Amino acid sequence: MKLVKKHGLLRGLCLLIIMISVPGMALAQIQANTILKSKYIWGGVLMGDGAVIQGNLKYTAENGLFVGGMFSTLDFSHPGNNQIDVKAGYSGSFGKLDYETGLVRHGFTGDSPTDEDAGVLRSFFSGSLGSIRFIVLSPLNDSSWTSAGDVYANIGFVKPLPADFRVAVSAGAYYFNDDAVFSDGRVAFEKTQSFAFRDATLSIERAVPSLPVDLGLHYSIGGERQNGLELDDHVWFSINMRLP
Repeated sequence: MKLVKKHGLLRGLCLLIIMISVPGMALAQIQANTILKSKYIWGGVLMGDGAVIQGNLKYTAENGLFVGGMFSTLDFSHPGNNQIDVKAGYSGSFGKLDYETGLVRHGFTGDSPTDEDAGVLRSFFSGSLGSIRFIVLSPLNDSSWTSAGDVYANIGFVKPLPADFRVAVSAGAYYFNDDAVFSDGRVAFEKTQSFAFRDATLSIERAVPSLPVDLGLHYSIGGERQNGLELDDHVWFSINMRLP
């Protein structure tokens, strides 16, 4: 069943690419990268155990429609535990604001604790204005880590430095609409607060001269879940290879 779902996602992704490719194929844009992370921190939560490898692919047509996906390992000791995200939407600009809006589906495979959360769908709006970056996401269905109507917002900035260095700072907060529940109705995280600081990350990165590679050192500060449970802080590094 999981294999069928995974193949269905891939077929749907290919179909969307074909649909938005005409017209404007000549001016279409494809972005891809591969990242090695010593730890995977997602919305303040440590995902998996140890280092992960991630791949991102995004296709944007001339008319602004885009489709993309992200694949991430979660646990090298259990190769079947992976995260697969698929997103689609529209990108454009308004004055100096570049933005994207659409839907992203988070899927998880294998026997990890997040296995039953496959199929979480979230709407999103993200953008950049100069050095400022932001994203707002809201789920459309319940799962063991979020509920429909929750809102997560993250804002930050990127500052270029001499010698190909740059520093980035971001912080995120959650509005909690309801308890987070498992698919069988059991409560995973009982809501004890409506709003909470969720996470913050300080990053120092450097582009490797003459190579499409970025090296990064990151410090992530954990906030709180729905029930007030505190998340841990983490130090981790990354190697990001941008594909031509």
